[in-house]
Amino acid sequence: MINSAKTIFLSSDKSEIPVTLTATRQGADLCVSLSGGDSGHIGAVALAQPRPSLADPEKISASTSVITVCGHKEDRLACEVAEQIAQKINGIVTVSCGIHIDDASQNQIGQIVEIVRRLVAELLEKL
Repeated sequence: MINSAKTIFLSSDKSEIPVTLTATRQGADLCVSLSGGDSGHIGAVALAQPRPSLADPEKISASTSVITVCGHKEDRLACEVAEQIAQKINGIVTVSCGIHIDDASQNQIGQIVEIVRRLVAELLEKL
């Protein structure tokens, strides 16, 4: 399911807010790091485990646990990314997310979410 590359590195366009996605295979599972902005860090970590969907057992869903560092807001994004990838690869996925911009505007936060979603889509194409 996952390509033969051990680690995949992706980054945002140079004209955008800098965001880096690194994905490393660990057997059938995947460890993903999202960082960037003014200073990368660890703001939240999500772990998603695939399972049959409760609504339709023929489909794959995921159960996710999230740990958030106090004062950080990356938890929802980490959860979204972990669940999406776990469903796609049918494997366990961890996502560490820390993207910081000093006094970020709502527009910048929206841009970060869009960039991350685009990078995740690119990752899923490579897997």
